[in-house]
Amino acid sequence: MIEARIAGVGLLGPGLSGWSAARDVLAGNAEYEPSSVEAPAPEGLSPRERRRTSPAVRLALAVAQEAVDDAKDDAKGLPVVFGWAHGDGPVVQRILEELATPERYVSPTDFHNSVHNVAVGYWSIASGSHQSCSSIAAAGDTFPASLLKALAQVQCESRRVLLVVCEVPFLEPLDAVSPVGAPFGVALDLAPADDSDGVARLSATFEPHATGAVTPPKTDGLRPLWGVNPAARAIPLLEAIARGDAAELRIPYGPHGQLALSVLPC
Repeated sequence: MIEARIAGVGLLGPGLSGWSAARDVLAGNAEYEPSSVEAPAPEGLSPRERRRTSPAVRLALAVAQEAVDDAKDDAKGLPVVFGWAHGDGPVVQRILEELATPERYVSPTDFHNSVHNVAVGYWSIASGSHQSCSSIAAAGDTFPASLLKALAQVQCESRRVLLVVCEVPFLEPLDAVSPVGAPFGVALDLAPADDSDGVARLSATFEPHATGAVTPPKTDGLRPLWGVNPAARAIPLLEAIARGDAAELRIPYGPHGQLALSVLPC
């Protein structure tokens, strides 16, 4: 079992325009109303760098900054774990389409944004951080894989770690093959279990051959997104934090496994 505290949260998704605004919805105190997702221009980047960022990168940087601000933390001192199941879907789609033409004139900006750790790079620039960064891709299991990695790093290094998991839809025709639903991003500022700060205490255990039922969202309108968007696997955890209740959660992880989470309010 791995233990940590959640010191801060960042969130952006359809009808969830930031953690502060979304808590009442996730706690069941307000009606869920889906809406489009628009991430703000990232702070800390030059105008030239901001122009080169894609909507997916802006989403990742927005939730990362919100989690750091929510925890009243210093981004420069935080190692980061980024999770992206597919990378920047629209960029991948455009490059594949261009490679299928005789000319194969790939946009330099798209090529620049095609690497899987592009969000990590932009975050390092925007935050001024020289700390270690990891970029994880595990298809539909990207959230539990990234969370487990970040929790292990918190416990092994006895320091805070920033977890960021985002996903955006592909363009057609790839979206029909691998649907994501809508853009969704979540960030958690994770602290050691003996830290004095935090909104919730979290413990995690990986069960490779689990028999319990997975935990779906309590918010009915978010269940379709939870079912297709790898980053939205975080929704039941976010609901538990927002409700301030003790909760036992199970997130699917692998063909037969689950990540069992225990959440307690601080």
